[in-house]
Amino acid sequence: MKNLLNIGNSVSLFFVFLLFVSIVIIFSFDKDAVMPHVNVGDIPKIELNNFTIYQINNENLLTKLYARNAKQFDKFEEFSDVILERLNNDIIDKMATKSAIKKDNVIFFDDGVNNSRDGYDLYSTKAVYHIEKNILEGNGFFSINGNFQDIKGDNIYYDANAGLLSAKNINAKLNVKNTQRNKK
Repeated sequence: MKNLLNIGNSVSLFFVFLLFVSIVIIFSFDKDAVMPHVNVGDIPKIELNNFTIYQINNENLLTKLYARNAKQFDKFEEFSDVILERLNNDIIDKMATKSAIKKDNVIFFDDGVNNSRDGYDLYSTKAVYHIEKNILEGNGFFSINGNFQDIKGDNIYYDANAGLLSAKNINAKLNVKNTQRNKK
């Protein structure tokens, strides 16, 4: 009879220990690690995974957006692993990033952005893109590589419509021989 009581106590102690461990684990999770960009009251209205969206007019494909994940909230949209291609003045403008947040007509790239357009590749460690104005404002390091150029600096401002580019601490290498050969 004593053996049965000892076995019963051991089983009871095991389940009490299991209950204690479960309660500790539940309350030890970091709530910010689950959804770091979202406030407590924000719940996505829509969530899409591995999708492509096309915007067309009567003649051309205007925009193609591919993303691994997208969430639409009341005040903003959040994208992961994004490739955005836009036709602008008969030039294809391609942007790629790991994450982006869109509020109104502005896209925030906190994890860097690659922009390929008209024979050059632009990278900025952090940037803000104004969609309607077609302006990219970088914050921090940037680089531009193309057929005949290698430009690096800080805090780029690029207005694609006006063709205006300005920055701080610019360091540029231009290969003049290649440009002269291309003109012949």
